[in-house]
Amino acid sequence: MDKHRIESVSFAGSGNVASNLAPALRKAGYHIRDIWSRDSKNAERLALATGARPVESFDALDGSVDLLLIALPDSVIPEFAGRITGSVHFTGIIAHTSGSLSLKSLQDVHTASGVFYPLQSFTRHTHPDVSAVPFCIEGSTDEIAGRLSAVAKSLSPDVRLIDSRQRLQIHLAAVFASNFTNYLYSVSETLLQNAGVEPDILLPLIRETAGRLQSGCAVNFQTGPAIRGDLSTIETHLKLLSNDPSLASIYRLLSDGIVKMKANKT
Repeated sequence: MDKHRIESVSFAGSGNVASNLAPALRKAGYHIRDIWSRDSKNAERLALATGARPVESFDALDGSVDLLLIALPDSVIPEFAGRITGSVHFTGIIAHTSGSLSLKSLQDVHTASGVFYPLQSFTRHTHPDVSAVPFCIEGSTDEIAGRLSAVAKSLSPDVRLIDSRQRLQIHLAAVFASNFTNYLYSVSETLLQNAGVEPDILLPLIRETAGRLQSGCAVNFQTGPAIRGDLSTIETHLKLLSNDPSLASIYRLLSDGIVKMKANKT
């Protein structure tokens, strides 16, 4: 048996990321040892689903685990890492799953540290195919990066060594590509509902727009009134939004961005 191979994994956190990664890792053959969460009921639920032990106090986490994944909000990870390493002697790797937090936030408190970032939008209610998720890996040493990569490769073939600077830029891009577009989907739903139209009418359009990205750069597939310079349609849309200045402002801002994108392309 390879003594450097990661076989046991514990989680600090039981939210969206942990609720998807822990079952996937168990299915891949890893022993999920402990689940700690600020919400003990969520910890119990995830522990039950993965055969793990729910722990009520973070200092009860087993320090001999091969890998502790910290899947907590970015704002609490540095403080948590400092407190937990001060109360538990960990002999394995401690890694976080954040897209925007640097590796240094863990390196300062634990030598064997890393990043295990799955680039996907997870919720407790939806379960994306983890085998199609890109994993961004970083380690405090090449050996640790390799060990974390081996875990990631057991879940997905798309595993990339990405440093903290690159990962932050990836996370920013992901906010535009996913979080902002989902907000715009919700705006579209409201506009249609106000007109008495079922929002599912947009689903073929959404699928086609996203599907085109497999064939080339998004800038080459831009359509709509702004890219055509159709000022008459833009003004008509703005009149429809006259009772909602914030949405009208967003419409103008995005339309102006499309116009500038076209100018820069040419």
